[in-house]
Amino acid sequence: MKKVRYKIALLVGGSVLMTLMLILLLFNLLMRRQIDRNARESVGTAVQPAPIDQQLLYIPSVIELPNGFQDISGSRFSSEAEKAIAEACRKDPPKGAEKLTIGGHTYYVCTDTLLANAFEVVYDGENTVITETNIAEGSAACDELPDGTKLPNGEISVIGYVDVTGELKMIRNMNIFFLAAAAVICAVGSVEGYLIGRRLEQNQLSQKRFFENTSHELKTPLTAIRGYAEGIGTGVITDYKKTGLVIASQTEKMSRLVEDILMISKLESGAMTLEKEPLRLGEFIENCLMPLEGAVMSRGLEVTLELAEGTVSADPDRLDMAVSNLLTNAVKYARSRLEIRFDGRTVTIANDSAQLTDEEVGHIFERFYTGKNGSTGIGLALAKDIIELHGWGISARSSGDGIEFVITVK
Repeated sequence: MKKVRYKIALLVGGSVLMTLMLILLLFNLLMRRQIDRNARESVGTAVQPAPIDQQLLYIPSVIELPNGFQDISGSRFSSEAEKAIAEACRKDPPKGAEKLTIGGHTYYVCTDTLLANAFEVVYDGENTVITETNIAEGSAACDELPDGTKLPNGEISVIGYVDVTGELKMIRNMNIFFLAAAAVICAVGSVEGYLIGRRLEQNQLSQKRFFENTSHELKTPLTAIRGYAEGIGTGVITDYKKTGLVIASQTEKMSRLVEDILMISKLESGAMTLEKEPLRLGEFIENCLMPLEGAVMSRGLEVTLELAEGTVSADPDRLDMAVSNLLTNAVKYARSRLEIRFDGRTVTIANDSAQLTDEEVGHIFERFYTGKNGSTGIGLALAKDIIELHGWGISARSSGDGIEFVITVK
């Protein structure tokens, strides 16, 4: 039976992990596809004579190779990275926009060859600005700059590139963070699944004990009835009046047990409805205690009644069952005294029973819970359900020398 908790823990944890991994996979696919599309669109503008579209996510950098790809030694590079990109493109010229990984960095590159018959040059004595590759009207064309730099005539090779290393690194860091969070969530889910499984195991065990005890409680009166019936049949028993009373008593015991089981079934299915009417609660409690007067007197219990006047709206038949179950339990386990109080807002039923542990008190209203005395636990569970169906509250606590039930009337 203990395997249930591990199976549920594995099922919950595995389901959570698979869901999170699927989310992570979709996130990576979408982000990388977005980066790829934006980078390809941006790098393509580097080799076009049209102005760069400023709405693009990336602004590409441009490498000019005056002598073409065959001889890059005469080209000027702003960094070693540009030189490495040019060398990679020389060895394996990309076809369109392609992704390259160089020195731990990821680039999108695109190459093209442009016509450059001359350049329009503006020289102010300090700075040289190349404004465009075609000679504008009224401009002067030259083949070299004042500093001696030769300007190409004919064709010029151009490499446009975009560095997406930062974005990819950010995605990797997000993946690490997401995986760490997924591990924590998966662990929490597994623990929760384990606890759910343990509660299911306890419920299964409680139901098993309940059926065993219920079978025993049904079997005991049946055995008694059968014994008396056989005694009458064989002529051993001649006191038919006493025998009839015993058989009726045992039959009533079985009837109450079956009625409780049927009532629980109605509560679970939601088929039980309440027919409320005004009740004088103090007087109602006295009437519920009256059938137990014989048991109280035979055991010599000291009863304290402090019942204030007050009217509530309740279903008399259902409430009678709930209060009677609480009173029966209190009388059954009382050693010398019983206290019943109603102050207009709360009903308190207390006795001086044997001390209960906190764990036992925590399970006292639990359906199918079997106490150390072997009781089925139906009566108190049924009382709690009926009281809560009225919209009221009920609790149990261990007092200094017994148990105390408190009903909060709303």
